[in-house]
Amino acid sequence: MNRHLKILEFALSTLMRQKLKSLMVALVYSFVVFTLASILFFSQALKKEAALLFDRTPDLIVQRVSAGRHGWIPTDYGKTIEKIRGVKSVSPRYWGYYYDPPTRSNYTFMGADAMPTEIRSMVTGRFFGPDDRWGCVIGYGVAEARFLEPGDIIPVKGGNGKLYVLQVKGIFESSSQLLTNDLVVMAVDDWRRIFNIPEGAATDLVTRVPNAREVDTVARKIQECLPDARPISREQILKTYDALFDWRSGIMIAAFAGCLAAFAIFAFDKAAGLSIEERRTVGILKAVGWEVSHILELKFWEGFCISMLCFMTGVIAAHIHVFYLGGTVFAPLLKGWSTLFPEFQLTPHAEVLLIVVVWFLSVVPYMLATIVPSWKAAVTDPDMVMRA
Repeated sequence: MNRHLKILEFALSTLMRQKLKSLMVALVYSFVVFTLASILFFSQALKKEAALLFDRTPDLIVQRVSAGRHGWIPTDYGKTIEKIRGVKSVSPRYWGYYYDPPTRSNYTFMGADAMPTEIRSMVTGRFFGPDDRWGCVIGYGVAEARFLEPGDIIPVKGGNGKLYVLQVKGIFESSSQLLTNDLVVMAVDDWRRIFNIPEGAATDLVTRVPNAREVDTVARKIQECLPDARPISREQILKTYDALFDWRSGIMIAAFAGCLAAFAIFAFDKAAGLSIEERRTVGILKAVGWEVSHILELKFWEGFCISMLCFMTGVIAAHIHVFYLGGTVFAPLLKGWSTLFPEFQLTPHAEVLLIVVVWFLSVVPYMLATIVPSWKAAVTDPDMVMRA
């Protein structure tokens, strides 16, 4: 044990003698680990949030496709879908996007004569009643962007060019930003007038299927009965979001490809051989009686100390960056393009597995690049090593 401790002490003293080189290696190494860990932590946390959010979504959403585009679906389609065995209920949904020039943001306008059960308990104030013409409930992000409170008004330009004035009756709580940040809920008739949508048309149809194993069968029967309909299941939406976050995390890694390339070149340079000073050190150690195993242990401790220090620094910094600072560096690309970003606290998910992945991608290559050339020099005659 004393011999191992002495070799470790000698390895640390060797690194301290090369302060500038060790510092540059540590900075590049730590930044590479920080980048990889942050992207993996952020994308995995967003996937988990999306999965929790979509637990409340309908089993099946039916849209109408016209010329390859999503179009308005007739509400009469619901009567046909209700006749399919396994379908519990069908209800239309009314929603669309509205661009607000003052804030340069897109709002989600939703028509509902009764507040959806998923967000009914999240309203501060009250929901508009049947006698409240042009009343609405807005999300916390909309209220902050427009400096609105209950009783204020929102001017909206409709699809027919007319100007409509909505009165704020309530505001969704800040804790529900993930669901309602850019949402504006109003009566269905008011929604139709703003978007100039005819009677008997909806955005899509929510289809409830009690038995989850029958969702695919019901979707196939809907397509057979209604050729222009496009059923979308909850599982398909989740897979789409997973693919989207994977793609965006890949884009982020590509954006930092320069740093990764620099690290790869550095590792390849170390694997190609030792420097003249390192070869001379190995030759001197062999000349004074060091064995091959001792030299390999020395180089192992040098690489291990550098790699573990940089690995822990990068992972801890990534954890703080993602779960305490909100991932400010990567949030705009991984969250989306909207101006009204919802503020929510990410929670760690499968972090141990991700740490193991980062460890294999960063520590293992560096250790191999350190030990392999040292072994080549250690098995060579000391005189030849120093002459080379």
